Amino acid sequence: MTVTWRSAVLYALTVVVLSWLTGAAVDLAWQATSGGLDVWLSFWLKDPWNAVFLAATTAVLTLARRLDTPLPRWRVILVDGGLYLAAFLASWGACAWAADGAPADGAFFMAYFALFTLQLPAAWLLSAWRSGHLQVVLKDDEADSANRDRTCQ
Repeated sequence: MTVTWRSAVLYALTVVVLSWLTGAAVDLAWQATSGGLDVWLSFWLKDPWNAVFLAATTAVLTLARRLDTPLPRWRVILVDGGLYLAAFLASWGACAWAADGAPADGAFFMAYFALFTLQLPAAWLLSAWRSGHLQVVLKDDEADSANRDRTCQ
């Protein structure tokens, strides 16, 4: 059995985009109180590394759901939560490395920032919610074997 491509892509887009929007909204609320909307715009909307993160994490989660066997919901949350965090750290580590900074320091600073802006908790909650809606189908070889078993009886 496997998850359909459409279901895997919708799952990944839901988790990644909505968690990113949650982080952006919480940070917008913080920046609005301090008057730093220019900082918010330059980070969330104009920074190309956000697009790298969104694309890479969507691809990772899509492939994980499509290529892995269907898992119980608690395992999907653990596996995809770890993959989301790994893609997050890799994206922001690459950003720090490109800026001649320390990749690990930059990546883990952004992970702390994602915790405070509720981006990571939102990703875990969205994964828990959306994993219950994944569509599972039989693979071609499993369908052939099921058809053979039915005709032999």
